[in-house]
Amino acid sequence: MHTDLGLALVIILSLVYTYTNGFQDGSSVAASAIACRALTKFQAIALVTLFEILGALFGGSAVANTIGAITSWPAKPSLLPVLATGLFAAISWNYITRLLKVPSSSTHALVGGIIGAVVASSGSWKYIVWGTPDHLIHPTGVWKVVLSLFLSPLIGFTAGYCLFLLSVMVLLKASTRVNVVLKKAQWMLVAALAFGHGANDTQKAMGVVVLALNASSVSHDGSVPIWVRIIIGIAMGCGIVSLVPGIVRRVGNIYRMRPIHGFVTELASAAVVVTGSAVGGPVSASQVIASTVMGVGTAQRRKGVHWLIARDMVMAWFLTIPCSGLLAGAISLILSHL
Repeated sequence: MHTDLGLALVIILSLVYTYTNGFQDGSSVAASAIACRALTKFQAIALVTLFEILGALFGGSAVANTIGAITSWPAKPSLLPVLATGLFAAISWNYITRLLKVPSSSTHALVGGIIGAVVASSGSWKYIVWGTPDHLIHPTGVWKVVLSLFLSPLIGFTAGYCLFLLSVMVLLKASTRVNVVLKKAQWMLVAALAFGHGANDTQKAMGVVVLALNASSVSHDGSVPIWVRIIIGIAMGCGIVSLVPGIVRRVGNIYRMRPIHGFVTELASAAVVVTGSAVGGPVSASQVIASTVMGVGTAQRRKGVHWLIARDMVMAWFLTIPCSGLLAGAISLILSHL
């Protein structure tokens, strides 16, 4: 593959991946506010789109650096088809789950796709940077990614559970007028959650593009160029505009959402996602939000949680990395015989 063509292909696929990420995880970002009628669908789309793009522009580079550190493949043109294969596998999985209306993790899909492509292309695991599982405070490599992905839903569930109980105690004697305040507060909370999601999820594609720029010997200082932030941010915004009603309903129907549930869900989710972006932990917004909704619902009435929906989502989360990895391996095998 010609170097320039390979670089262009990786950039294009990164934009497509970010678009699929937008309609997959972006639908979850807006779900609770729409479900409890704090925002209309169009208000949610406009608000989330704006702050997702701002998150891409001003959200730093910590997550991009984490994604770039999961493989030690030499910075040579041979890396370009590997990255393209991983991205194509992640995109394919995102569309499959969209058709099934399952809010799976775009981050899981990308990590699985890259790992599968690297292993299939090299014939071994030697270019996978596993990191150090014995370091919980400062993990590295794939371990840092996996730790972030699997701990963040647990933290989201716990945060939602505890914050809901605290909110009930604080608002115990409040009148129904407090619902108006809670709905208005969700404008700020949805904005914060969207910014955190934009800062976190767009950086995953940025990390891949930076790897591609290094592999193609394009002159840059190793940071994420501003033009990459802009085009990735726009791609995320376009994905948000393509909001998937099925995913919105599925997340919103995990528990019957009222203003206080939406308020707590967005507050807890925003705290987890923004913190992940700050420390370089690539988290899945759809996982965090769905888990937080479960925590909130469990705190009020465990039997009111639609656990069958939760079960389907958990199954999708655990299947995504191996399935996208196997898909990337199959694509690599097919390409090697062409």
